[in-house]
Amino acid sequence: MRRTAHRPALPVEADAGALVPQDELKALQRQLATKTRIYQRRVEILQSKLRSQSCEIDRLEAENSEQRQSNNVLQLEVARLKRAQRTNVQDLAHLAAWLVSLANAKGVALDPATLDILNRRGWHPSKRQARAGRP
Repeated sequence: MRRTAHRPALPVEADAGALVPQDELKALQRQLATKTRIYQRRVEILQSKLRSQSCEIDRLEAENSEQRQSNNVLQLEVARLKRAQRTNVQDLAHLAAWLVSLANAKGVALDPATLDILNRRGWHPSKRQARAGRP
């Protein structure tokens, strides 16, 4: 910047009608420019942070979507396993009933281990059936 001969400060009229010397006006303009740059830089930093947070939100939303899909698959698998377990229990109950009725029909006593299993499951074979002796 080229310097020219120093001119005397000429008063300039401010908004309120008061006279402000030109040197003071230039100082105020420099201060305004400095503060403007500072605030512009702050705005740039905040915008950068906002963009970063926006990207992070997008990433988390995608991850959340994947986890929801995985959760749905797992819930379906748990439901399938529960149905299979219920079916297995029903099948075993049917087999136990068949075993008890067959043992009663043939007059064969069930072994103690089988009777213990049936008792634990809430099955109480007829009292008229004698227990088999231990081997």
